[in-house]
Order: sequence, then structure tokens, then C-alpha cells
Amino acid sequence: MRHILKNMSKRESSIAYATVLIVIVSALYVLILEPIAREWQALNFEMRSKAVTLKKDLAILAERKALESDYSKFSKYVKSEKNEEETAAEILSYLEDLSRSDSCLILNIKPVGTKDHGKYKEIMVDLSSEGSLSQFTKFLYDIENTKSAILKVRHFVLTSKAGQEGALRGSFIISKIIIE
Repeated sequence: MRHILKNMSKRESSIAYATVLIVIVSALYVLILEPIAREWQALNFEMRSKAVTLKKDLAILAERKALESDYSKFSKYVKSEKNEEETAAEILSYLEDLSRSDSCLILNIKPVGTKDHGKYKEIMVDLSSEGSLSQFTKFLYDIENTKSAILKVRHFVLTSKAGQEGALRGSFIISKIIIE
């Protein structure tokens, strides 16, 4: 190698050294630096995604006490030591009392059945009644905003009663969720 460099002029040997240096630096870059940079970027991306997940988890954890408080407050209304028939009877009785206080006339009321959703059950009640729009408005409001029964109106249809102005006939599906 020295023999080849001795036969070259100073300019040619400088170019040869520069070429060898460029090849060595390029090889170092491709074989060492670029893989390290890619790994660094991948780790950086993973770290950022874990930081976002951690922030979300910390926000949920911060809400834990509030959620536990709400759960303990409402669980007494949805946990039931009674069987489904007794709970359905309570719902029917509650709806009858509510309709009397809101001046809605119940035509028919019956339990439709129970849907099992795994961790909880939903007891459904079918109710048909008559009344005015203001009576139905109060009745629906009282059903949805009761604190002692936690009922939900799943479906309702209001139709005008033939021959009577202002009189409506309502058909409702009302449900209650219970946790065993």
C-alpha cells in the first residue's frame, strides 16, 4: 500500500486518503449510527405512547374516589336481595302510586320479562295509560328522576284519543337494572 502511495503525487494521495476516509465514515454511519438512531426513535415513540397511556390511567385513578362514592350512593338502588318477581311487583306498585299522584289513568300494566346482560339484569314493564300532555310530561319526568327506584323509560308512544280533544293515550316500556 505504501508503494502505491509513494508513486502518487501529493494531490493524488490526499484524494486517496479522503476517499478512504469517506468510505470508512459511510460504513460507520450505515452499520453503526443509523441502526442506533432507528432504535432510539422507536424507543422514543414507545416512551411517548406509554406516557399518554399513563396520563389517561392517572386521570382515571384521580376519579376513582368520586366513582366509588357514586357507586356506593347508587348501588343500594340497583342491588337487590329480592327475586325478580318481587322486584317487578315493587316496580308495578311504584308506577301505580306515581300515576295516581300525577293523575294519569293506568289502563294496563304488566311485567314484560327480564333481560340478562351477564353482570346485571334489566326488568322490563309494559304500561298503557291515558292523560293529558302535562300529566304525561310530569309522569315521565317523575319516572326518570326518581331517587328511590332508578327507572328508565326505554320506549314510549303517545297517540291522541279518538273523539276527545287534549286526551292522549300512552304506551311505555319502562326498565330497572338490578345487580345481584
